[in-house]
Amino acid sequence: MVLWNGTCEVHNIIKSEQVIRMKLENPDAKLIAHPECQAVILEMADYIGSTTGLLDYTIKNTGKKFIVATETGILHQMKKSSPQKEFLIVPTDTACSCNDCTYMKMNTMDKLYHCILTEQPELNLPADVIERAKKPILRMLELSA
Repeated sequence: MVLWNGTCEVHNIIKSEQVIRMKLENPDAKLIAHPECQAVILEMADYIGSTTGLLDYTIKNTGKKFIVATETGILHQMKKSSPQKEFLIVPTDTACSCNDCTYMKMNTMDKLYHCILTEQPELNLPADVIERAKKPILRMLELSA
């Protein structure tokens, strides 16, 4: 049973109206977006890439200001890598930049260590599901190259 088309809750709450507002308020800023954003946002983007791709772009690009359309967790590394540059996260509404993935925040180094050590929990998927799941991963890697 398919309940929805598999969107990321963080990228799904980023609205084009907020992106347009930010672009108008910051005409000198480059818009960078994760490929999971809505198509209308990707059409406006100066660069679309994976998390690593976005970070690399901000390091190598001569721009001084970036509007960031993705999860807020990337901002720390961007600021650390390019302290002379300004990074503006696209807010979810006029009062909040709540683009945080609660599921990603559940992962910890201790849990990761335990998972690698015990190889648990084990996920067993049918071969056809694995093949279909490769498509978006390979597409994301293509975009980040």
